[in-house]
Amino acid sequence: PAPRARPRTWWMATAATLSLAVMIIATLPMLPGNGDAFAAVQAHFGRFTTLVMTVTQRFDGAPVQTSTMTVDARGVVRTDVGEQLSIVVDRPRGRVLTLLHGPRRAMVTSIPAGPSRAQDDPLAWLEPLRTFKGEATALPGTRMIDGREARGWRLTVDGTTLELWADAEGLPLAMRQLGGGGLALDYRFTFDAPVPPGYLGSDPPPGYAMVAPDED
Repeated sequence: PAPRARPRTWWMATAATLSLAVMIIATLPMLPGNGDAFAAVQAHFGRFTTLVMTVTQRFDGAPVQTSTMTVDARGVVRTDVGEQLSIVVDRPRGRVLTLLHGPRRAMVTSIPAGPSRAQDDPLAWLEPLRTFKGEATALPGTRMIDGREARGWRLTVDGTTLELWADAEGLPLAMRQLGGGGLALDYRFTFDAPVPPGYLGSDPPPGYAMVAPDED
């Protein structure tokens, strides 16, 4: 039998991964001495229609898992983990859609009403990051990313070291989270790419059988 999905667990993982990218949005305006270059980067993060993030987890440089996250201006987030699993966190409609693509099963669960808890709300950590008082250090030299020359900065947020790369117009292209023990997360950003109709919807797609939520 197909494994039972646990939407709240995947929702929490989605929020944690997305938070690394949103950290940049929240903290860049607070960083002193970074001038127009960082202001341009922040502007791109603030005005997108859609933002696609390809996230690769690496261990000692070797890729372990790759997922794709798509966010729109409403705050709807879809995470695709390989070809097997997709989760859509639709806060405007107050629900989460989990799709198991192999058995073609769908599950819809409600986002709990009432005050948000830190583990449930992807934006619960936003205010502490807005008050962050750190510095971004320019990285030496440039690198080519998707055929574009990019410059980089290193900054530390809540003990996490991030490296962000953007082109001459301030368009963010890539980001790396450096961890201990040989672990790293690599992000690639694509802004305002067209999204297929219904891709960010929380209604089960045609051909998927509904299953009851896991109450565990």
